[in-house]
Amino acid sequence: MRRRQLLVATGTALSTGLAGCLGENDDGDGASTTTPENPADTPTPTPGRVGDRRVVTVSGTGEVRGDPDRAILEFEIQARGDSAGAVRDDLASRAEAVRAALAEAGVPEEDVTTSRFSIHEDIDHRRMREADVDPDSPEARERFRFYRGTHSMEIELDDVGAVGSVIDTAVDAGADEVDRVTFTLSDGKRTDLREEALRKAVKSAREKAETIAEEVDGEIVEATVVDASRGRVAPVERSGGVALQATPTPAPDGGSRSTGVEPGDVTVGVDVDVRYAME
Repeated sequence: MRRRQLLVATGTALSTGLAGCLGENDDGDGASTTTPENPADTPTPTPGRVGDRRVVTVSGTGEVRGDPDRAILEFEIQARGDSAGAVRDDLASRAEAVRAALAEAGVPEEDVTTSRFSIHEDIDHRRMREADVDPDSPEARERFRFYRGTHSMEIELDDVGAVGSVIDTAVDAGADEVDRVTFTLSDGKRTDLREEALRKAVKSAREKAETIAEEVDGEIVEATVVDASRGRVAPVERSGGVALQATPTPAPDGGSRSTGVEPGDVTVGVDVDVRYAME
């Protein structure tokens, strides 16, 4: 019975920083804001001045969550043999079987790719100890040498609901380990969520600027500089190291229960820095 891997949930954590900074003085007439080593010594933000105009520079953060619409599966085929050629042939035949099973299940051939392939020499130290052979003797390497190989593959899916059944197909066809499943976003959905996060970030920055302007008897006139170059996407990863049984877990009715993998939400965030003119 081959040893296989079952996914266990691990959360992907995303931490965001929300920082506000005010008024650089471009011509030397106003104060600039710095971050001291001791947070307790942080000065009260004050407006700066550019030329003859008062300005305030603030930061804003926007974050949105969305259901993933893309999944990437990573799995591995393993082989062991007395020669590198034997291992190569075993990996090749089993990879072909996995590809054929996936194609029959409806996975396009171009969405199944090789991410890593390796064959290397190894020594069976356990058998060597049991035989009480000196590991430094010429006999040791010749007698207890073997070869180990891996063929790692990736599957890209546009249907996240099919992840469990695709895992079952790959494992039943010969995959030994499921290393990771990553739930992420298609380009179109990523763009849509980024735009929503950007609107939230700009709104946050505007609210900060208006609060500061009110405190200094000023009024926001317009945004003169906007930097929205900082963004991030936090996909959800499921990985683990629990051995799979040779057959799927039986369902209560006696049928086969397919592997279930909960995707979770993908987080998209944007940070902006905005300089506003005040009067």
